Amino acid sequence: MEQLRESSKLLHPEVLSVTRQSVEESQKGKRVTLPYYSKYEYTALLGTRAQQLAEGAKPLVSLEGLIASAPDFPVNLAKKEILEQKLPFIIHRRLPNGISEYWSTMELSVIW
Repeated sequence: MEQLRESSKLLHPEVLSVTRQSVEESQKGKRVTLPYYSKYEYTALLGTRAQQLAEGAKPLVSLEGLIASAPDFPVNLAKKEILEQKLPFIIHRRLPNGISEYWSTMELSVIW
């Protein structure tokens, strides 16, 4: 695993190892940012989850009210999962002063 991390660093200089301990430590302190998605975080999460669903991942919400044969079904399902705060992902926010914050997608909400 460590070899994979090292090769990832060679591919992209911003790839950093993140441990569970560093995530837990960052969540203990007072956070600077607000618990809302930025449009960039939302779009990246939506695209990532829609791709996973299109490739056969199991939905985390009920399919009620969605048309499974619609071409935009994975996107609509991903939107529903985000709005219902069911996704088990961590958002990493890098701040200009060098500090990082980690937010669970279950803590963040959409304000638009």
